[in-house]
Amino acid sequence: MTFGEIIPGLKIDGVDAPYPVVNERAVRATAGLMFLIGITTFFYVFYTKDFTPVYYVVPAFWLDFFLKTVFGPKYSIFGLFARFMVKNQRPEYVGAFQKRFAWGIGLTLATLMMIGPVFMGVRGLMPLTICSICLFFMWLETSFGFCAGCKIYGFLLKKGMIKEPEFKPACPGGACAVR
Repeated sequence: MTFGEIIPGLKIDGVDAPYPVVNERAVRATAGLMFLIGITTFFYVFYTKDFTPVYYVVPAFWLDFFLKTVFGPKYSIFGLFARFMVKNQRPEYVGAFQKRFAWGIGLTLATLMMIGPVFMGVRGLMPLTICSICLFFMWLETSFGFCAGCKIYGFLLKKGMIKEPEFKPACPGGACAVR
């Protein structure tokens, strides 16, 4: 199974892109939807101290990150709505490698939230911090097209901590492109 979509003859910024890609517009729209739901839930819980929405939102986020990390973004629940919202826009393709890595970070954060607040009833600084990091990353993606996970991927690659891909995937606007 190939993660992302291989589009024969695709060029990104004039360079051949024979590697799997994802539509950055849909990725940003998905991050925007998740951010809107997440920040609304965050402030609701923060001000009311009613954690009920956490028991619905965290599992939904976990499932979404799991599906797009393991099976690809076309299986993303929120991505389905996001793709519909951007269907009339020209796709902006970027490499799938670093996006998958970024979603893996989201999956890790969502897993910690599932274990802590959802299953064990943990409250306080731990879930506040994890939720804040996740929301901040989604806000960066949605507002500025800045993929924090992609930057981390590039850093780890540069330091030789992860395997070099066969092809150097493109990032939106070249902001986090693997050199």
